[in-house]
Amino acid sequence: MVLKIEKKNDMKLRIENLAIGYTQTILEKINLEARSGQLIALIGANGSGKSTFLKTLAGILSPLKGGFYLDEMNITQLNPKERAKYIGIVLTDKLDMPLSVFDFLSLGRQTFTGVLDRLTDSDYKVISQIMSELDLNKYKTSKVNELSDGERQKVLIARALIQESPVLLLDEPTTHLDIENKAMLLQQLIKISKEQQKIIILSTHDLNLILPKTSKIWFAKEYNSINEINNKQLYTKNLFNSNLIEFDQNCKIFRMI
Repeated sequence: MVLKIEKKNDMKLRIENLAIGYTQTILEKINLEARSGQLIALIGANGSGKSTFLKTLAGILSPLKGGFYLDEMNITQLNPKERAKYIGIVLTDKLDMPLSVFDFLSLGRQTFTGVLDRLTDSDYKVISQIMSELDLNKYKTSKVNELSDGERQKVLIARALIQESPVLLLDEPTTHLDIENKAMLLQQLIKISKEQQKIIILSTHDLNLILPKTSKIWFAKEYNSINEINNKQLYTKNLFNSNLIEFDQNCKIFRMI
């Protein structure tokens, strides 16, 4: 059973002629679309620009060119607090906060609290429900920086869900999780995307687990672009430019040669 939150209206994320990078362009001419209720896998080799792309959408980095829109709203023009109402992000960066899990999760409601940052009954309800859904109640008073890597990852995802933004970005969310918890988390994200009508974009290397369940696949090619690909394009050795892996058509999985 997944947390029931009032559904957002059907929304479309439109990315137009986007170029991203730091001092130099990493990826450019990115033109993509996503709609509410879609779970999108962002794949590609390490260093291909996946994290840079997600950080740009979240406003952590500024685009070098182009922009992106939620319906007709230009997200690139919003200040960080306003943007957080529409886009949440979970990064793989190390989290070292001596806050309790509950206090840390409460920070996800800052876009809703008033000038005094006081939680309302509605805020407490959302926090409580999400903690229950992700089995975090037992860590309520634990310090975030004392949790295991896997537990901390679940707390980060919970805070993003508490933010209740219609777009959720996740940078390798299954990192540090064992195989069962990976499957459990991915199953929850699939349900959340459909039941809460969120656009969920996650970068991942767990291809065999996630790809059969995704609405779309976006492939990042270093110093090139990000393009939507279909299964026929995906299941070829040329995609990863490697002689070490192949797609097994009989078992429908990637395997080492």
